[in-house]
Amino acid sequence: MLTFKDDAVTAVILGNMQDAGLPHAGCTCARCTAAFDNPARGLYVACLAIVDRREKRDTEGHGGGTELHRERAKVYLIDATPDIKFQLNLLAGALGPHPQRANRLRQPDGIFLTHAHMGHIGGLPQLSKEAMFVNGLPIYATPALCDLLQETRLWSPLVQELEFRPMPGGTAVNLGDGLVVTAVPVPHRDEWGVGTVAFHIQGPQKSLLYLPDIDAWEQWPAAEATLRSVDLALVDASFYSADELGGRPPVAHPLVTDTLTRFAHLADRLMLTHLNHTNPVLDRESAAATAVRQAGFRVAQIGDLFAL
Repeated sequence: MLTFKDDAVTAVILGNMQDAGLPHAGCTCARCTAAFDNPARGLYVACLAIVDRREKRDTEGHGGGTELHRERAKVYLIDATPDIKFQLNLLAGALGPHPQRANRLRQPDGIFLTHAHMGHIGGLPQLSKEAMFVNGLPIYATPALCDLLQETRLWSPLVQELEFRPMPGGTAVNLGDGLVVTAVPVPHRDEWGVGTVAFHIQGPQKSLLYLPDIDAWEQWPAAEATLRSVDLALVDASFYSADELGGRPPVAHPLVTDTLTRFAHLADRLMLTHLNHTNPVLDRESAAATAVRQAGFRVAQIGDLFAL
């Protein structure tokens, strides 16, 4: 369970892997075999949380003065991954107990979805009445993704318990007191035509860009300016090099080697996430991991905290 500073807004990494996590279903590579044999070596699918534990000002105090009081923390997830039950458990201290159900956690205050691929919506069924049984949980996503989820008959019992809040690209959602989340359209394979977004998170002090998936940097003309504009950017690092593809055609993700070269001048503000189980950067002593460190970049780790 993670702990968070009082009177602060904090972003926390809850996962750093590609959609299938580690171990990868059906895989017998050395890295996945080790994680199957020892679950402690497993890693969760890429996910970010925002925890707002700021004090609130109350003008209803004694004598008509202003008093500070602490409300329960506000907790938001970016993406609902297949590992959501473990990731919510990491947030147990911030979520606190459910107000009516004994031995249950309170539901988060909202979930922002980047796109429709498995690793980013695959945890939603865990919120249904068979599991967490949320009620009126706000879901922020592109209008087309909201429609797709509501039109999928298989999920109809679940979506009745969700409150969809369509968020077109460019839309900003004010979460209160200088905390604003903005949807930033990015190019990424889109089998359903619902779009993909990154999220720009502006806190009271600092800003963060969460960009777990993009097809290629050259397809996004705003890449340089957008990455330069934030204090920290968590970016797609699915594959280190083409060597991982085993002769398959190129996959629609920028290679880490390209990112290191293209954005060397921004290394101090870029962090790599959404790693495929084949990525050698996962081995800290590998030549790839050494190259990342020497270039001044960092690899996201579960539990990393960033003050916003």
